Amino acid sequence: MTRHAALPPEDPTPPDGLPTPPAGDPVAEGFTEEPTWPEVRPQAPVEPTPTATPRRLQAVPDSYPTVVTGVRTGAFGRPIGKHRPTALHRLVEVARVLTGGLMVLTVVVAVAPFVLGAVGPGVGVIAGHVVGALVALAATGIAAWRRTPVWAATVAALVVPLDVLAVLAVFWWR
Repeated sequence: MTRHAALPPEDPTPPDGLPTPPAGDPVAEGFTEEPTWPEVRPQAPVEPTPTATPRRLQAVPDSYPTVVTGVRTGAFGRPIGKHRPTALHRLVEVARVLTGGLMVLTVVVAVAPFVLGAVGPGVGVIAGHVVGALVALAATGIAAWRRTPVWAATVAALVVPLDVLAVLAVFWWR
């Protein structure tokens, strides 16, 4: 047999859900005074507890050699400290600039006919510019990748100016 829990008879809550005040309550017996509440005083602000700071690595003494893997650069690609850019870094920077210029030229050649409402240079010229820009972009990516061997990075960086000159010679300097 399952028994259901029944409300005890001394429960002051009637079935309508509003509790009836217990006997001896001053408000229930007709008193109109409100009960006085104790005065609440503001407490002093609680200072935050200090959190544990992560431990820092100990500095390496000067007698130990420091191994630098790659060039660390600061703002605008300037080397930090005594590291000077090598000839390969300069060549990669030039390749990046030339690649950016060729990509801007490609976008201008492809979009200018639509903006100006004129006849375009043709599908072959646009395709040649796009292929030249993609070759320059891939060569720059290979040259700038840190894991590329020096000889391969040098060859890739030298391909970019040759590619730009080829695009300009074929499509602009006829």
